[in-house]
Amino acid sequence: MDIDIEQCRENDKIKEIITTSGLPIKHIKLLLRLSDTIYINSINYNVVVEGNRITILLISSKPDNVTGVFNTFSITNVLDKLRGMEKEHDDMKTHCVVDDDLFKILIDVNL
Repeated sequence: MDIDIEQCRENDKIKEIITTSGLPIKHIKLLLRLSDTIYINSINYNVVVEGNRITILLISSKPDNVTGVFNTFSITNVLDKLRGMEKEHDDMKTHCVVDDDLFKILIDVNL
């Protein structure tokens, strides 16, 4: 995945990717809530939607903006939100992968 730093700084660009993804409205609403949680917790991130797989790439915490460096409180809030989403919606499966200092959240939805 290419890292578009401008996209990371503008939550509206990421929301546009989510809303035009072709996913069902239910999943779009959930992803928009997760997007807001990430943004509120000052994390730079990107989103890619490919079919029924959503990849959220967490890059860094603000204000340091050092790739792979995250504020523990912020990352905990995001993971807690993600855990709650998965508990409430059995048609979503999530897992996380750390790859080259980047934190990837992979979400598979049953369409």
